[in-house]
Amino acid sequence: MKLKQLLILSISILTFSTVMQAQEQSLHNKMLEFRATEAIVWAMPMLNFKHIRDGMEAIGVKTGDIAYNSKIQDWKFQVATPNNTTPYITFFYNIEKGPVVIEIPPSTKDVGIFGTIMDAWERPIDDVGAAGRDKGNGAKYVLVPEDYQGPLLPNAYTYKQRTNNGIVILRPIIADDSPENLAKAAAFAKKIKVYPLSEAASPTPNRYVDVYGKIIEGTPPIDASTYKKLDEMIQEEKIEDQNLAMMGMLAQIGIKKGVPFNPSDEMKEIYAKAAPQALEYMIEEYHRYLNPVMYKGKKWNKLVPPGVIETDFTYEFPNYFNYVARGPVYYAIISSVKNYGSATFYIGAAETADGKWLDGSKNYELVIPANVPVKDFWAVTTYDLTTASYQRDIAKSSIDSNQKDLKKNKDGSITIYFGPKAPKGKESNWLPTIEERKFFLLFRFYGPTKQVFDGSWELNDIKLAQ
Repeated sequence: MKLKQLLILSISILTFSTVMQAQEQSLHNKMLEFRATEAIVWAMPMLNFKHIRDGMEAIGVKTGDIAYNSKIQDWKFQVATPNNTTPYITFFYNIEKGPVVIEIPPSTKDVGIFGTIMDAWERPIDDVGAAGRDKGNGAKYVLVPEDYQGPLLPNAYTYKQRTNNGIVILRPIIADDSPENLAKAAAFAKKIKVYPLSEAASPTPNRYVDVYGKIIEGTPPIDASTYKKLDEMIQEEKIEDQNLAMMGMLAQIGIKKGVPFNPSDEMKEIYAKAAPQALEYMIEEYHRYLNPVMYKGKKWNKLVPPGVIETDFTYEFPNYFNYVARGPVYYAIISSVKNYGSATFYIGAAETADGKWLDGSKNYELVIPANVPVKDFWAVTTYDLTTASYQRDIAKSSIDSNQKDLKKNKDGSITIYFGPKAPKGKESNWLPTIEERKFFLLFRFYGPTKQVFDGSWELNDIKLAQ
């Protein structure tokens, strides 16, 4: 073979080899990007736990402190889809060194309580209060590690917990948000206790921290920084058998139990691409595909997909574990519940009838038909589509049927207006939106009756204002 031919052949082989290596490297990075995207979807409930705890710690609330709101929380309470009709109470505990006792006081004639004890994956351990285990009579709840063999507490409800950490989110039930009732709710919060079982005979007094008016950054930003937060939780928490395969996936992207987190520059670039994809996927999945429609031909969806309630928000079915559905749900919620639908029922909408995202730059109307089927009241609330929390820097996020200045139409229906500016003369029925930010709605039925579920009453789609 002539020298020229040999040279051409050598160049061809080298070029082919280089192309193949580039393709292999590209496929390698694509797989890492996919795994990094999948990791956030898998970890979403634990990331929620992590960020609300970090957000509380940033304003001085530590594990074991009781955080309460002396007034109804506003946009500064940045967690996923909170309500702003009841003042939240939140606290954290840890059972790694031994069992923990939670004391819930009995309801009074002025203050009830509704809420849930959850583990670090936000799986409900049990509900408390009138709609929960103690039926409003108050009780002691003891959380123990799965391998605990020591003494227990007489006349207490005892539960084995699968994670080291836990969170409790409670809502005082009061007649209205008058200063008198808010003061009673705050006084109720200061009767709640959390302490190690080892101190049951003489518990160390709790700190009670009023967090109203303080900015609590409790929503995961879902960007390259998210992976460090995920690593911190992996180091802190137990690894359950059902997650061992995911541990292999995390190892590929630089997250390993017992190993310092030190991603390469290349991996950081992959994180920066993967995280926004995970968020985009969860938003699309939650609002457009995952949850069943509430009314045929309309855009209102149920809050959670089929099977979630039946599995107690574990997503653990007899023959598979549905973490793919779990991630999008926990993009949109911060708290699970054992007995969903008895005290409250929610539906959501993020689109107009023609399938376009709700846009804060535009003006919309929602006509709520007369005779909403509730024993207590209803409420409609706006949330930012990206964070699933309150829209920032706005004075008003919610309208409810207890609002005294709410204007009704002649047929008993009520029109709610949404947009950057209030329609003239309709300020009481208006909820502000932020230009250039997309948003979605939750409609809450408090004390839902059968007409909510049997289809005899339907909520209209939101539509562009005329």
